[in-house]
Amino acid sequence: SAALVAGIIAALSTYAVQSMTHHNPIRATMNASTLRSSVWNRSPEAQAILESPKMGRVHIFVVQLQGHLFFGNVAQITDSLKEMLAEKKGTESEAWIVILDFALVVGMDSSAAHAVAKLQGIMHQSFGVEVSIFVTGSGEGFPCEYA
Repeated sequence: SAALVAGIIAALSTYAVQSMTHHNPIRATMNASTLRSSVWNRSPEAQAILESPKMGRVHIFVVQLQGHLFFGNVAQITDSLKEMLAEKKGTESEAWIVILDFALVVGMDSSAAHAVAKLQGIMHQSFGVEVSIFVTGSGEGFPCEYA
């Protein structure tokens, strides 16, 4: 029983520390029209599709996450993403593809991982997002010439 009490105290302490040092888990959101690819030799047809206002970069939505993702802030991510997708639904910039960039995420607990997995289904069913991409990698996030 001492181990159980120690575990509860540790969990509450962790929650208190994470709550006091609250950082927005969403660093940036943008559509891909502000981003540029590192691919230089793209075919003219592919370039035309990406530049098209009807079916190009304007329909690719990028969300850069940061910090620790845990049960206390994952609801903020879900709510913010739903709100942003709802605003774009039915407009000329409706999101068809959502890229979640985890490059600046330093840790994630199981409840956050479960919520992200559920979020993929919600985006598809409620907002018609056909493709969800999860990106990890460089610690520098995504480059943006307008940052």
